Amino acid sequence: MASEPQQLTLAKRGNSDAQFNIALNYQDGTEMPRDYEKASYWYRKAAHQGHAPAQYSLALLLGKGLGNKKDERAAADWYRMAAEQGHQAAQFSLAVLYECGRGVPKNLVMAYVWFALAGAGRTKGPYMRSGDSGLPAFRGSLGLSKGTTVAEGNRNRLALLLDAPECERAKQLAEEYYVRHFLPFR
Repeated sequence: MASEPQQLTLAKRGNSDAQFNIALNYQDGTEMPRDYEKASYWYRKAAHQGHAPAQYSLALLLGKGLGNKKDERAAADWYRMAAEQGHQAAQFSLAVLYECGRGVPKNLVMAYVWFALAGAGRTKGPYMRSGDSGLPAFRGSLGLSKGTTVAEGNRNRLALLLDAPECERAKQLAEEYYVRHFLPFR
């Protein structure tokens, strides 16, 4: 990684990775004094360029009101942008918001969808995990199972709360979303 002055130069030139690293340093207070406003500023710069980890981190700060006025709706929007790029923690966080009705209307079907996607752990395009067996494996993961991750456990819990048509709709939406966003070379 580049030194702090080099990172700042790169960030000012628009390098989203450098912007993210500067923001992370401000948030953590590791190499710079902790400053949530500056962290938000640099996360936002990178987030607007489609940097999924920056989108997720900005959503966290917005949701907690750190460096910004607390804005759960904006947080949900940034979580969604990162989630749509396959950011697993953003998918999980968006599912929680849908389940609780924070920043988005309460919707257990959509919570199921995002928990299913987070539990599948798939990422988009060049970040697809090696050995990913694609749609057949994802379809198999949508049924009730032991749930090896917290996301899968939450998905299973919601499946028990949904009536049969809602559960089928949730599975269908999750599969459609998976095919649309996470299968390479469609």
